[in-house]
Amino acid sequence: MTDEKGNLSIDFLVGFTIFLLAFIWVVSMIPGLLIGLQSYTIDFDAVAYRTGVILVEDPGWPAAPPWESYNDLQKFSVTRFGLALSRDRPNILSQDKVNRFFCTTAFIYPDDYHQRAIFGDYPYRFNISIFDREKNNTQSMGGIIPDGYGYSRRIAKIKEGSYATIDASSASYHKTDNVNTHVFSIEINNSYLLTDITNLAYQIDPAREKIVINITNLSSVSSTCNGINLTNIKVYKLDAGIYSPVPYNPATNNPYIDGSSVRVSSMPTTVTDNITLGFTPYFFDQMKAQNSQIFIAMRFDVTTNCIFLNNTQALPDYDGLDGVLTYYNPATKVKNLNTTPFEYDYNATQVTQPKLKDAIVEVAVW
Repeated sequence: MTDEKGNLSIDFLVGFTIFLLAFIWVVSMIPGLLIGLQSYTIDFDAVAYRTGVILVEDPGWPAAPPWESYNDLQKFSVTRFGLALSRDRPNILSQDKVNRFFCTTAFIYPDDYHQRAIFGDYPYRFNISIFDREKNNTQSMGGIIPDGYGYSRRIAKIKEGSYATIDASSASYHKTDNVNTHVFSIEINNSYLLTDITNLAYQIDPAREKIVINITNLSSVSSTCNGINLTNIKVYKLDAGIYSPVPYNPATNNPYIDGSSVRVSSMPTTVTDNITLGFTPYFFDQMKAQNSQIFIAMRFDVTTNCIFLNNTQALPDYDGLDGVLTYYNPATKVKNLNTTPFEYDYNATQVTQPKLKDAIVEVAVW
């Protein structure tokens, strides 16, 4: 009996040991079997970081013409938001892109922004803001930030556009050559603007930025004119030595008159004090004018011998204007130095140059 009890004890220990080893092995396998059922966490900081990088380093899409030039009805053609001027100028943001991005009348939170800035199938909520140090102003878009969220902060610069302000009272623009018809002309030399610059951050680039021309103080010279009528605006392109007229869309290119926020619907129109012309990159892209000289000729009809804006040759037939007659002597085809157009260029006395402002872009995602 004694020997049999000893054998039973050994068998029990061996069996129990095998059971424990099998139990431990099974327990160690259970997490692997259930791995597909385990919950996972989202790295919201990574999503916020990715969004911040896209916004400050990417110009968005379409790029030419840039997405911000698309109107509200064309917003579905915009596939990606980006605030950078271009890929070769990351962290330098376009003021026009910033303004358009935060235009909540065009784009609706969260759907329009989710598919163009955040990406991914997960229904993220987010808040994106940009602080302009110079204006001490913050623009923001999105929901109220909760206690737990992912966060990204980027330091950037905002590039303001250029603009020309032409004071009509300046005697250098006054002539009586054309009797009742006065033509004031403006030249935008794209090839010059894109090459004669050492720092791309301060470049005037009509293909990416709006060109704005303000003609002010017309009332100071209107006393001798008994009324000013802006009759027509013509645009010409000089490319490879050949002048050609450019189609002009009144709905998008007509000027703003006397401080109105709505473009003038038709011409002729009466002008009292000021005119603002604005040409978007879409305008230059349509005419394929990236390497061309653009001439904008504004025709004014005034009373006889009125002293008024005029920097062209005498033009008895404005409707037959071919560009060459505007800026060159019709007989010799030599440029008349007394009738050169106003040049929109890097001359700071004529055009207010672009400048950079400090900004902070913040992205919160939850």
